[in-house]
Amino acid sequence: MHKVLVYLYLLTALILMFSVQNSIMSRDLLNKTHPDPPSVLRQENQDRLQNLKVTMREYVVPNNQSWPLYPLFDHQRNLVWVGDTVIDSGRIWSFNLTNAKFKEHDLNDTSIVTILALDSNNTIWYLDPLLKRVGFYNTSLHPANHVYPIRTNVTIFGMTMDKNDTMWMTSPDNGEVLRFDTKTKEFKPVIHLPFPDSRPLGITFDKPDTIWIADERGSIIKINSSDVHIINQYRPHFSKGNILPSPTAILVVPDLNSIFVSNHNDKSITSFNTVSNLFGHYRLNTTGLPFGMAIDKFGDIWIAQHTSNKIFVLNPSSGNLKEFSLIDPHPYVQWITSDSNGNIWMAEQLVGSLGHIRIEEDGIVNNQER
Repeated sequence: MHKVLVYLYLLTALILMFSVQNSIMSRDLLNKTHPDPPSVLRQENQDRLQNLKVTMREYVVPNNQSWPLYPLFDHQRNLVWVGDTVIDSGRIWSFNLTNAKFKEHDLNDTSIVTILALDSNNTIWYLDPLLKRVGFYNTSLHPANHVYPIRTNVTIFGMTMDKNDTMWMTSPDNGEVLRFDTKTKEFKPVIHLPFPDSRPLGITFDKPDTIWIADERGSIIKINSSDVHIINQYRPHFSKGNILPSPTAILVVPDLNSIFVSNHNDKSITSFNTVSNLFGHYRLNTTGLPFGMAIDKFGDIWIAQHTSNKIFVLNPSSGNLKEFSLIDPHPYVQWITSDSNGNIWMAEQLVGSLGHIRIEEDGIVNNQER
């Protein structure tokens, strides 16, 4: 077990390349911590989390050695896709939510699979950061997968797909954003972020044409996907304290016009309202490290803790938090997702399984849910 833990920490370090945070010069914006809502609203929101009930289950990948990392829900096929990070395993797994069965999909010219994304044709695209390749998997083609080399010698961390089926990738070591057109199968010109010492990590697409990036150096970066010359950087005013210390994963919450960022090294979550440009901060009482996030059926945000067996849920309207213990004591969860029922799925890398959290409120649950 010790050797496995050491290997996973080294692998994570290789992929993520975390570093000590340094201060940077950037545009200052007013900061506002999360306001206290009216007492009635606070009580209602608090009661909702207090009455939240969950049912957890693990589905073990049918292989003696498999380390799933990043789950992706496929609404059209009702599947959860997840890549394998065992070196030279060269595969992704699909899990059918209808019959609870796994299926293995072998990939040519691939070592490991980290981040996954779906294009508008429902084709799976994936990142292999060890061999520095992107690839697709499509069962209707022969061969089913093909890879394309990324012309870089540095680490690729995050990946997202925009509305035009362009894949965006972050390169933290040199402060760049790479783009790959999945239609033409060609790379577009590299975007060099115009901010000193930027380390772009998490990246996500926000309709209609916005790319949001978590900058590990303490900021949130916005790029207009239709005009990449328009790049803005946002960070809290220094007088409000360091409430954006180590941005890592990033999540769009459209109903709140907000971006949420996990501060991996600070055990906290930061919110940013894209209309008011105000920041909020939520401290997690945890021994773990906050990582990937997902929105559930109630609009609450679930937060993975990848060095502990805990998971948090945050009610963004009230700021209240609730912690749950996972089934296995050493799951090593980094990334999570939600399905069409608003329930949570997580890749338990060290256990070699998919974890499922079915969520209920006041004992009410959809009978069709798994």
